[in-house]
This record gives sequence, structure tokens and C-alpha cells, in this order.
Amino acid sequence: MIDSQLSGAERTLWVVPLAAYPDVTRQFRQWGQKVKCGKKDRVYALREAGQLLAAARVLEPAAGCFLLRSLTVDPSLRRQGLARELMQQIQREAREPALYCYALDYLHEFYLSLGFGSLAADDVPEPIAEPYRRYRERGKSFVLMGWQAQTESIFKEF
Repeated sequence: MIDSQLSGAERTLWVVPLAAYPDVTRQFRQWGQKVKCGKKDRVYALREAGQLLAAARVLEPAAGCFLLRSLTVDPSLRRQGLARELMQQIQREAREPALYCYALDYLHEFYLSLGFGSLAADDVPEPIAEPYRRYRERGKSFVLMGWQAQTESIFKEF
């Protein structure tokens, strides 16, 4: 269920309105993330009884290219499946037909379990590939991954 209003104690996917971006940015920072919700970001949050439990940003670096960033869970609530719940709700109900992400090595299996596949930089749109290549050149050990809505996975495991 996508909900922009509090719905009792039920966990809901909140499509964060632009006016609330400063509050979500503050929450990200309280959770230890150096993140700023930008005007062009789509921000999704999982909340319960008005409390943010987890949040993620989706950027659109070029038309039709969507990049998942900053998937974060409140540190006091980690290891309870909230990131998975948020991602499953985003995948089920959000507007993005496909998502890419730069997954940290230790999250590779997590994203695979959500239907993402490992990709090579040459197999993705350049607005996704180019920053990934720069990260790798600077020694970052991200795994480039992608997911496509309601189709058999077109991604292969490397």
C-alpha cells in the first residue's frame, strides 16, 4: 500500500513529498548517512505509527535510468527485515520499471534475493556505468546490479 498519511500502526510505504525532504535528510544523518535528499530524487520510506523505520532514494541520472541510493534502516531496528520490506514494497508499487544500484560487497546476496542481478558496466546505460567506473577506479568495491519489474530476469550472474 502506498500511503502519504499515517495509517495506524500498520507499516506503509511512504512516497515522501518534497516538503518533507529536509526532515528525511535529517533522519538519514541521525542514522549516520551523509545524504541529502535532492529536489529531483524520489524518496521512499517505510514507516509505522509516524516513525521512519527505513528510507531510500531513487535518482534519475537520465530519462528512464533509475538508480537506487542510500537504502538505510534505523540502526536500532536493523536485522529485522525492514530493508527487505521497504525494497519489496518499492518493487511492487513504485513507478520505476527498472532499478540499478551500486551494492556493497556484503549486500550482494541481499540484492540477489530481491531479484537483482549482477551486471557489467558495458551492459547498462552510460549514466549508470560512468559513475560506477569512477568508483571502481578509486578503489571502491561496489557490485553493479539491476532489477527489472514484472519480467523474467534479463540479468546474468558474473
